[in-house]
Amino acid sequence: MASLRELPRRLLHGGAAGDAGAAGGRHIASNVVVQLIARGISMPISIVTVSLAARTLDPDGFGVWTAVGAFVGIFAVLTDLGFTTVAMQKMAAEPERESAWLGALAGARMALSLVALAVCAVAIPLFLDGDGQAHLAAWVMSLTILATGANALMAVFNSRLRAGLALSFSVLQSFIWLGVCVVFYVVGADVVDFAIAYVAMLCVIAGLQIRATRRHAHIAWRAGRALWGEMFKIALPLGIASVLISVYYQIDAVLLLQLADAEEAGIYGAAYRFLAPLLFIPAAVMSSFFPVLSAVQARDPDRVRRLVQLAADYMAVISLPVLAVTIALSDQIIDLLYGAEFAASAEVLPVLMLAFVSICYGTLAGFLAPLLNLHWRLAIYSGIGAAANVALNIVLIPRYGALGSAWATVATEVLTMALMLGTALVALRLPIGPWRIARVVAVAAAMTGAMVAAAPLGLFPAGALGGLVYAAGLFALRIVTPDELRALRREKAAVEDPAAADAPAGADAPAGDDPRA
Repeated sequence: MASLRELPRRLLHGGAAGDAGAAGGRHIASNVVVQLIARGISMPISIVTVSLAARTLDPDGFGVWTAVGAFVGIFAVLTDLGFTTVAMQKMAAEPERESAWLGALAGARMALSLVALAVCAVAIPLFLDGDGQAHLAAWVMSLTILATGANALMAVFNSRLRAGLALSFSVLQSFIWLGVCVVFYVVGADVVDFAIAYVAMLCVIAGLQIRATRRHAHIAWRAGRALWGEMFKIALPLGIASVLISVYYQIDAVLLLQLADAEEAGIYGAAYRFLAPLLFIPAAVMSSFFPVLSAVQARDPDRVRRLVQLAADYMAVISLPVLAVTIALSDQIIDLLYGAEFAASAEVLPVLMLAFVSICYGTLAGFLAPLLNLHWRLAIYSGIGAAANVALNIVLIPRYGALGSAWATVATEVLTMALMLGTALVALRLPIGPWRIARVVAVAAAMTGAMVAAAPLGLFPAGALGGLVYAAGLFALRIVTPDELRALRREKAAVEDPAAADAPAGADAPAGDDPRA
């Protein structure tokens, strides 16, 4: 009972500089579990809030809301430019200079947020199509750019492997926004009302984030300014890549509003909002592989190749069932979440899930880029992807609307993934073995068939049957085995705690207040 009472304090502990360097395998694994739990809480809430917003605004209003958010999001990414990633790495590697790197991050993000806000405000009437309400909502939403700096402060807790505190604000934000959407659904609201409420909510969250950072860390503003040059030099290729990736993630909804109409943007947005919460899954998988890959890359290339093959296999395991569900049940999913007004989204949803399969492998490639010193290749390929995405949208949207934009997304993701993953595999001298992936495809196909046959029973019975078929197939064909999962966990622990490598396979870590636990 005492341990249960202590759980909230442990989860929300701010940690201390240097915690990451002392972390053992159990600490890292628990940090990943905390991330998965937090995202697991936020994801269904996000789906419900999107459903409520779509039903409140109707397809036209939801299309404007989607396009406005995407337009502002393009400018919001200009406040980062890779600084958060670099600062987080430096704070973990140089704990004695944590306050200086945090000051560098906070100062740079604050300065860039003011610039990005000004540029966004000027660009709205020039480049965002729509009526006066759309422009007003966009100007209100542009204020969210100022909150990106406070959110970036959470990097200090992530660098200490304290994901619980950092993600607690995301979970709180999800619940607040759910409450707002419920109220708006009951009383009615327009796009501007949603924008004002969203800005107000982010102000509250930003205030809490700043307070938590000041309580648990020190921000050395003056010392941080001296690090701006070094941070910019390291972050430049990552920054270019992040801007370009943001362009081809966000530009679809904006171009739909420009080249089609608000209803098509709403149809696309309803399907895309189902995709967005899933993107954390491949990142969470790679966060378990990346520490091991980083540690053994220089001394054991064969081990790296084996782990990359395993990661590629697991990307198929997590992505193909999602695609199967949407192929078999997309019409029922859309009807449940959004209602008959968004029926056209059912055709768009499985196409975007094809993009999700490619995104999973693109995430693997993205994690390999810094490992293999391919930062600039990532930036170049992201530029190619952004150009291809804009061109394909311009060609496909006028004729095919939201469905054309979805296929443009698939083509872009496949192109950038193939370029980056192909380059990484050549550098590793690793041809991906297809046999386990082929077995996953077969199991996913069986899952699809089972759900199609059971679809008349309803969404939940059909989905449950599909899940049972898929799980049984994974273990029956030995695609995933308990021994393999345990071996990966031991391998990760051995990297972070070399003494663990000599421990018996079934040995447990000692109990107590071990700082690495």
